[in-house]
Amino acid sequence: MTANNQTNFYLRQLRPLVGATITELVRTGTDQDDPADDLFGFLLTLPDGTKKTLLLLSDDEGNGPGSFEISECA
Repeated sequence: MTANNQTNFYLRQLRPLVGATITELVRTGTDQDDPADDLFGFLLTLPDGTKKTLLLLSDDEGNGPGSFEISECA
């Protein structure tokens, strides 16, 4: 996948979040967990009231920006 195609892929994944409001900050671990294993991100509330979590992921080597994960909230 070329860099341009990869960028467009990620933009398509993010498009449904346009208009959402960041309503809370989230993390995957606790204060007792190893910070290296902890992920952080945002709780987003979409205009229709749906809530989604956007977690920020590092790259595979763990040394720079990477991808993200979007999930539905229960």
